[in-house]
Amino acid sequence: MTPEEEKNETDAVQTPPEDPKQAANPEPPQQMDPPPKDEKSRSRPVKVYLTVMFCVALLLLLISFVMQQRNHLALQDLNQSISVSQDVADLQMENQKLQYELKEKEDQAEDLQAQLEKAEKQAQALEWLRRIEAAVRTSYPEARTLVEEFEKTGLESSLPTESVVEGGTAPAEAYRSIYAMLF
Repeated sequence: MTPEEEKNETDAVQTPPEDPKQAANPEPPQQMDPPPKDEKSRSRPVKVYLTVMFCVALLLLLISFVMQQRNHLALQDLNQSISVSQDVADLQMENQKLQYELKEKEDQAEDLQAQLEKAEKQAQALEWLRRIEAAVRTSYPEARTLVEEFEKTGLESSLPTESVVEGGTAPAEAYRSIYAMLF
């Protein structure tokens, strides 16, 4: 043995152990095992992790729900605006159709007005012709005066060129024969 080993051996024999457990267990005090953890303390990090993951999942579900609701409202607004614009287009088409019909009715009214004016002039011309024929039977000078006044009105062109009675003389032809007889 070496002198150092002997010295260590004698020191070990001379110093009595302080703790009886330490004498039985020659391990140094620095390497003491930590106290054993129970099951609850070992599963706590897992529970915290699961709780955090559950909260994150709920938060993501809530965010996706809010986004879906917002998109749904936007689609409803878009559908409503499309419906309104379709209604406006339908109203515009109906308006154009009514304007076209109004123009046709106005044209028809103008035609009817022209026909009415023509019929009124024809009636006036026929009245003049009746008065002239009556004057021819009674007095030629009075008939001449009526023919001159009739021509000043310009209604001689309004006399019908066809007879209303089959086989009868047309009013325009009767006027020409009276005019030839008087002038």
